[in-house]
Amino acid sequence: MQAASSLQRLRRWFHDRPFQSDCVLAVALAVAFVGFFAATIQLIPEFSLSWSEVGLMAVPYTVICLRRVLLWGGIVLGLAIFTVALFTPPVQTMTADGGVGFYVLTYTAAAYLPLTRALVAATAIWVPVTIAVYLIPLITDTEVDHSASSLVAMLNLVLAVTVFWIGWVVRNRREKVEELSDRARFAEERQDALAAQAVADEQRRIARELHDVVAHHISVIGVMSEGAKRVLRSDPDAAEEALTTVNQTARTALREMRDILTVLRHGGDDVGAADLEPQPTVDSLRALVAQTKDAGLPVRYTVRGEEYPLPTGVSLAVFRIAQEALTNTIKHAGPQARAGVVVDYGETEFRISVGDSGHGAPIVAGFSGGHGLIGMRERATLYGGTLEAGPRPGGGYLVEARFPKNAHLQGVDR
Repeated sequence: MQAASSLQRLRRWFHDRPFQSDCVLAVALAVAFVGFFAATIQLIPEFSLSWSEVGLMAVPYTVICLRRVLLWGGIVLGLAIFTVALFTPPVQTMTADGGVGFYVLTYTAAAYLPLTRALVAATAIWVPVTIAVYLIPLITDTEVDHSASSLVAMLNLVLAVTVFWIGWVVRNRREKVEELSDRARFAEERQDALAAQAVADEQRRIARELHDVVAHHISVIGVMSEGAKRVLRSDPDAAEEALTTVNQTARTALREMRDILTVLRHGGDDVGAADLEPQPTVDSLRALVAQTKDAGLPVRYTVRGEEYPLPTGVSLAVFRIAQEALTNTIKHAGPQARAGVVVDYGETEFRISVGDSGHGAPIVAGFSGGHGLIGMRERATLYGGTLEAGPRPGGGYLVEARFPKNAHLQGVDR
């Protein structure tokens, strides 16, 4: 692990410093060539190599240091070194490197420049070199052999075209990888935005439903207070009972109003208009199960433990989770599937489980493409609960939500 980390840091260092990394490449290539050349001349006893000649052989490799920071400067420098070595006998050893620096510059032009500019750069390198190949016999006063000159020129051009093609392929591949990376980053950002929008939508919907709950409580307060007023003198006990109900309902309404403000503070905005009909609760699950059976899905409903009242918001969240889970079962479980709803009144937590025997809908990275799973998890989290959804080991699909007993917005900071 430590070695891999060190290698990663070294690669990053070279990537961030192109001039230094190209200088290292130039030194490595020069040492490799000089070593190979020195080993080769050992086969010729009458030929010797001085240290000054070794240094001259390494000079053309300096152009490699400029290949990424100043490509045209490297081309001009390389041609200048080549020209000086060609017309100055004492430094002609500089031409012994075989044009390695020119090949590296040709590759760099193809790998980093647009095609037209890369072709211009390659032409600027190899046209003078090709002309020089035919002029060398005249400059050195040796016998002119046009076939040998043509062979050398052809070999140079073939190698130049090869390295140019390699650089062009590398450039295209790099651009393709960058394009795919940009697409992947855009898709990820878009998915994050969709998920955030889905959470905001669910928060607004929850706020609207809580708004309906409060409206229902207020209507109850109005009716009960009016009834208490009418029987205040004729039946004080009934009036006292009605006022007790008014007091309890007012406290509940105040608590639910705080819930609305908290939900809106965390992403909602306009809750819209509300009607005075009460929202469904845990007691509405039996009707939901019956409705699901009528839709063609066999459902078994089970209640465990001793029933106790749940806070209105929690009760509404439980119903919506069961409703969404059964809807997903109808959509995805298949025609032969069967479902079960289990309501468990535990001593420390309340649990609602909806399972089926079908194959369920896939969940990818916590976002199934719709708002169902996000909405269920958001409802559970708002009240300090948890939600788990996924395939069951024995087959089928299970959605299970757990809430602390008497939970009330425990999962949201006020």
